Amino acid sequence: MKFMGSAIAILRKDILLELRGKESLSLMLFLSLLLLVIFNFALDTGKENVSSLASGILWVVFTFSGILGMGRTSMAERDEDAYLSIVFSPASAESFYIGKVLSNLLFLVIMEIFTLLFFAVLYDFEKIISMLPQLLPGLLLGTLGFSLVGTLFSFLTTASRYGEVLLPFLYLPVVVPIILGGVSSMDIILNAKAGGAGKWIQIMAVFDILYFAVSLLLFRYIIEE
Repeated sequence: MKFMGSAIAILRKDILLELRGKESLSLMLFLSLLLLVIFNFALDTGKENVSSLASGILWVVFTFSGILGMGRTSMAERDEDAYLSIVFSPASAESFYIGKVLSNLLFLVIMEIFTLLFFAVLYDFEKIISMLPQLLPGLLLGTLGFSLVGTLFSFLTTASRYGEVLLPFLYLPVVVPIILGGVSSMDIILNAKAGGAGKWIQIMAVFDILYFAVSLLLFRYIIEE
């Protein structure tokens, strides 16, 4: 109970900071809208082919908007060495990690909901909203994987003054299985392809478990450094 209580306290703190500063989430939403507009002009997205392009466009937007948001939430902890209050508090590094994962997960989910709404309007593709219950497992597993890995690497890179530049180079190769799974499962569902999305969802679930176990073990050492 104490472990989860500390994690929830970290989550509550991040929500309050975001409500006051409106930095991470607003930047994520702005970038997602900007990317959707750019793709809309750059690609031939007519009604006949938008369903085949949707999964790739959306997961690119999710990935890069997510990197920006998670980088900002970790930088907030590094400002004026705020994370030291966690290191010397009764809360464990593991509960701190879980709290940051939950806050990143919440912000990513909000960003993805707005991105899907923007996409449906900009690309005249309301079908994606009606199919959201079928897309939800893949979206949630992908978002969880992003949050698990992104939280770890965002704290790893903020030790450097070039952290926001380094983060994509470290983060993207590790989450390739999640991106592939998310794109493939969404494409199969939207275009009713044979084989089903179950295999990709299972792969994403396995990688989420691996990410969680490894990140939980390594996070204490990153914080101490």
